[in-house]
Amino acid sequence: MAEATVPANLALAPELCRAARALLGWTAAELAERARVTPGWVQEFEQGREPGSDADPNEVERLRGALEEAGIDFLDPGEASSGGGPGLRVKQRGGYIPSERLSSANDV
Repeated sequence: MAEATVPANLALAPELCRAARALLGWTAAELAERARVTPGWVQEFEQGREPGSDADPNEVERLRGALEEAGIDFLDPGEASSGGGPGLRVKQRGGYIPSERLSSANDV
């Protein structure tokens, strides 16, 4: 298969997919199962290659949706990130804030 760059306008950048999966501790196979794609497709996508000419355009959206369902919050460029570039964060769950992160800013 010829290498092609994944278009920049996708719903999810390959490097953010890898980072989100790492934050969750998921394998490519786990993400693939949750997003209803093949593990090989995830690996190709994460390497920045077009995962086949017959790829369903909704596959990337399904990857992002599966990661968001698991608690990943993707940031747009310039949106509340220290570097001002694209990024991601894990959403707070259940209101738990570790003691080392308690401050008046997160009082409820």
